Amino acid sequence: MKKLVLFFVLSTIAIIGMAQNKAIQSVLSYTTFNVPGDKPYIETAIAFDCSTVEYRQFEASKFKATVEVTTIFKQGETIANFSKIALDSPVVTDTAKIAGAFIDQQRFALDNGEYVMEMTVKDLNNPQQMPFTAVQTVVIDFPSDAPSVSDILFVDSYSKATTTSEFTKNGFNILPRIYSFYLADVNSLTFYTELYNIDKIYPTEGKYLVNYYIKSYESSAKMKDFNFIKRMDVSNVNVLLNTIDIKELPTGNYYLVVEMRDRDNKLLASNSAFFQRYNPGCEMHLEDIASTNILNTFASEINDIDTLREYIRCLNPRCSEAERNYCDNLVKTDDLKTMQQFLYTFWSTRAPLNPKDAWQEYYAHVKMVNASYSTKTKKGYMTDRGYVYLKYGTPDKICEEPFEPGAYPYEIWHYYEVAGQHNKHCVFMSQDMVTNDYELIHSDIIGEVNNPRWQMMIYSRFYGPDYTGDIIDQTEAPGAWGTRAGDLYRNPR
Repeated sequence: MKKLVLFFVLSTIAIIGMAQNKAIQSVLSYTTFNVPGDKPYIETAIAFDCSTVEYRQFEASKFKATVEVTTIFKQGETIANFSKIALDSPVVTDTAKIAGAFIDQQRFALDNGEYVMEMTVKDLNNPQQMPFTAVQTVVIDFPSDAPSVSDILFVDSYSKATTTSEFTKNGFNILPRIYSFYLADVNSLTFYTELYNIDKIYPTEGKYLVNYYIKSYESSAKMKDFNFIKRMDVSNVNVLLNTIDIKELPTGNYYLVVEMRDRDNKLLASNSAFFQRYNPGCEMHLEDIASTNILNTFASEINDIDTLREYIRCLNPRCSEAERNYCDNLVKTDDLKTMQQFLYTFWSTRAPLNPKDAWQEYYAHVKMVNASYSTKTKKGYMTDRGYVYLKYGTPDKICEEPFEPGAYPYEIWHYYEVAGQHNKHCVFMSQDMVTNDYELIHSDIIGEVNNPRWQMMIYSRFYGPDYTGDIIDQTEAPGAWGTRAGDLYRNPR
């Protein structure tokens, strides 16, 4: 994942707006590309869930939905680019069988710089619905005189282009994959990216190396059998459109990484994109722990088996799914040596130059969360707040509201950048003032619990535990004096 000050990779924003009897649900993805000699551009793709928009008849036995999409890019008070369109869904003849999604894709030319992107959606067939606006900071920074890699676009399907449309890129019609989540029945991952300015390093003749691979999100280790090298012709723009067989990729969180390398294999530029895989039929083959030599390592000095068990348990927030299952079984044994070998392997994989320092730094955070979040029955790292802190790091903002009128005590954590995503939140709530055990009730981080009705849970203290709202899809409690959760979520301070 590129840092915020460089490139954005594929990011996802969930957009949910209120309707009288349903909630519009849509997902926006965006990627940035360069045009050497001209302006870069951002490409947005928004998918609307057909079952959550209002369909109206416009001809005999023909129905369609129409959604208005307004997109604005601002720098301060200056509007750099904008569009306002009315997007029609595919026509249906039976509104009882509506399913799937329809997609709009647009491109906006923008100079290098930082922008605030505002996207507002409104169901034009439902005048009682209030428009809903999502706001996201976007950074575009493509150097003009050095190699760079565009964002990585996950692809649902592609074909040779015979005509030009908003889906056409470099001779291909490309349908983007909005959701970077791959279920077990999907055995291939197709992606598109562009590579720029290699001709600034080499003459226009010859070859250079492109390395692309999948690595674990938790450990940053390259996945065995998912590392590829391709030789490409020198050009000011190269296109990489490839498919990876992921049939044997286990369940987990991953990055797809694309690197430009010179003829001596020196890294010139790279980019990455976060994705998730669910593949319960595929087992991850961990390294052969028994063959790990731990002589004179920090792990060999830990000889108390109960201490080792505790050390391994506290690794849970940083474990992959396969490692977590392995740990659960390992701590049930009395195998001291294997525990030592696992602890050393865990950290040497993540920090090969100095696994001891990495372990000690992590354990210092464990002791901190134990001091801050422990309850009478749980150590801090076992609580939801401790787990999130150890997994994702220190939040950029924490809004604590232990005494808001009519609300259960709650906290909202805001991350500017986390897990390949931007501007993400975690909401914790406690139903008492005694145990210090705050439950994670909602997060917009991919893979965590997601509950659009989290505000209803917080304010059920005032409205009662059985309160469901006046609307079946209501996500915000009616305004009352002192209610701040929604505002703090949108505007952390």
